[in-house]
Amino acid sequence: MQVRFISSESMSVQGKWEDISKRYGREWKIQKQGGGNGNWLLTKRSDVLVDGKSYRSFVLDYYGKSKLTEKLVDKFREDLTGGVINL
Repeated sequence: MQVRFISSESMSVQGKWEDISKRYGREWKIQKQGGGNGNWLLTKRSDVLVDGKSYRSFVLDYYGKSKLTEKLVDKFREDLTGGVINL
């Protein structure tokens, strides 16, 4: 079983809302940056993949946390391999 942590990302882009939402809208959260003027802040949340499937909400709910960190994913990996958690 492969457990992989994907860190969060953010970047700034410039352009029209229609173009930005078409290009990035499925994977990224889009927000206005700096009062508009065609500047956008794109963010992508961190994730944990187990054999290619996202377990982000499961891990956060199981440990009662609101933020997914690499340290939390390491604990999840240990509990998974140790038999504490069964998927």
